[in-house]
Amino acid sequence: MIGRLRALRRSEEGQALVIAAVFGLVLMLCVLGTVNLGRAVYDKVQLQAAADSAAYSQAALEARVLNFTAYANRAMVVHYASVMAATSYLIWLHFIWAGLKPLLEILDGIPYVGAITSAVETGLGALLRIIDVGITALAPLLSAANVLLAGIEEGAWHSMWLRLAAPLPPEAHSGDSAARPYRPIWPQAIALANQAVFAQTRGHLTMPQNAAETTEVLTNSRNEAVQEARLHMLEIANSARQPWVAYGDRYASPSPSPMARHFRWGFSVGVASVKLGSIARTEMGAYVPGSGGREAASPQIWSGQRLQLVAKAFGFTKRLNLLSLVEMDQLYTPFPRKEHQYYLLFSVPRWLKAILPGIGNVRDQMSAALNKYAPAPAQRPFWMSPYVYFAPQARGKPSPGPAAALGNFAQPDLLVGLALEGADADAGAPFRRRFSWNGRGAGSGAVDFRTDRDLALALPGGLQPLHRGLNAFAAAQAYYHRPGDWREMPNFFNPLWGARLMPVLESNAAAKLGLTATPLLRQFLLH
Repeated sequence: MIGRLRALRRSEEGQALVIAAVFGLVLMLCVLGTVNLGRAVYDKVQLQAAADSAAYSQAALEARVLNFTAYANRAMVVHYASVMAATSYLIWLHFIWAGLKPLLEILDGIPYVGAITSAVETGLGALLRIIDVGITALAPLLSAANVLLAGIEEGAWHSMWLRLAAPLPPEAHSGDSAARPYRPIWPQAIALANQAVFAQTRGHLTMPQNAAETTEVLTNSRNEAVQEARLHMLEIANSARQPWVAYGDRYASPSPSPMARHFRWGFSVGVASVKLGSIARTEMGAYVPGSGGREAASPQIWSGQRLQLVAKAFGFTKRLNLLSLVEMDQLYTPFPRKEHQYYLLFSVPRWLKAILPGIGNVRDQMSAALNKYAPAPAQRPFWMSPYVYFAPQARGKPSPGPAAALGNFAQPDLLVGLALEGADADAGAPFRRRFSWNGRGAGSGAVDFRTDRDLALALPGGLQPLHRGLNAFAAAQAYYHRPGDWREMPNFFNPLWGARLMPVLESNAAAKLGLTATPLLRQFLLH
């Protein structure tokens, strides 16, 4: 028995089992490490995808607000163009009527013809009154519709601005669960930065400031931004006019019919020529603010028609304005005009009276016709509505600081920061534990796979700006692009806004937080 024990003691069999046990522990730790690393990568990918989804969804909503603004501003332009078109037709009819009135007076004395001319005069007079009444109602109605559109625009902008105040958008919950929720990073600071960037697209850091400035368009404030916005709308509205409204039909090749808004008759003999024709123009304009007159805040629809005689001979040109008729639709003013808005700009020269003795009577008949059928109200209510306008800045790179100017040509962007706390990540992976081994005299060891300990980043001095666990940032931008013309500046008149993801450190929101100016934070953002 004793011999067997001595033999067993000297035996070398079973040594591989000890080695296998040791390497088995190492292999088990390697497998657990690989599984935990893969799980951490998966969680990081899910977290980043959720941040990207939240940022893109918010930017897409911003782009929808900007496109709605463009459509609403276009509707305002159509309304202004409609008032100009109606005024053009009305002034043209009054101009035709002023020319026909003397002829009808002559024909009225002819037997059997007088009854016809009387009926024609009555019919044309009724038509003019109907159109006058229609335009009198149309001008304030469309002006009020523009004010309503401006209110809807402001509602959309304020709704989006308030939505950006939420610390965590609903779209951020695309990869978490109730047991492992995603948490916002710097919720108050990022929300304020996103709100400031969105509001500063219109010029100010807060939306109420923008709304107050936009309202000043109605009162013709001296503010440079307001004046620029008014002039921009005037230019867009005038560019939307039809050629017939702007300067009469067939401007390059006048019509031979005297009933056309732009016609021309003429003949030439050698180096001399005489031409008789009419010219016309209709446009929308505005007075200079604070000019001292009672029209200081009044925009107007100006429309004019002129009958002109042009004589040329031996290189000299002489123009004689036979009949000029001007009409204006003014803004309502507490000092209404006593006279109507039709003006007959024509006085008979003495030399013409000598040649044509009856020309003075003709002029008096024309003036009487205008006075008789002038609109009942002295002025039609018309005003320029406020609207949401863009505050472009030709700056490519954002400036750091809460109140700094925007970069990226003032195209709005936003930032989203999400974190998966280490404790939440460990709760979803039961194998994330601390493993230890005590080999007594052979030694001991331990390994910790818990996320809340291994992925904790801290600045010198113990400051920990990010969460203990996984962190992810994403930025997205509402950008303007016309297909085929990338050089066109962003604006709120063309609905060509879209959404896209962008580098975090190139966003205006990151610059507002000062992240772009801190090199050490860049490493934390991109870890």
